[in-house]
Amino acid sequence: MEEQVYSYQVKPLLIPGGLYLVIAPLALAGLHYGLKISALETNILRVIYGLTALGIVAVCVYGRSKSFRISDNRLVFGSLRGEYSLSPAEIRRIALFTTKQGKEIVQIKTKKQDYYLSDLYFPFPELMTELEQYIKENEIRTNFSCA
Repeated sequence: MEEQVYSYQVKPLLIPGGLYLVIAPLALAGLHYGLKISALETNILRVIYGLTALGIVAVCVYGRSKSFRISDNRLVFGSLRGEYSLSPAEIRRIALFTTKQGKEIVQIKTKKQDYYLSDLYFPFPELMTELEQYIKENEIRTNFSCA
């Protein structure tokens, strides 16, 4: 069976970030020319815009690099910082939660840290099916109804 890699979707991050990058310069120009704010205030707003733009780009690059897969009976999380894998022995519990907005979030608890998977990992239904199978095979505590 071929290993499925679930990639993190950055589209929900790009749309508001892109809108900000387009609208903020227009608002800055309106403030500068319409309200005649001083050059110092304009420069401060430009620096804030530049730092925010860098932050948006950094979040998008980091988000695009995030991935998850189940490989050799281990859960493997990947990102720009490298890969981290969890063996079944390290996992204390895997829980499924639903937010008030109706989004599903999977929490993977270990002794040291908690890991989260959301519907931003694509394709999420296949990820859930594969995770349910992993839980059954390794007899991990869970609140999933199938296990």
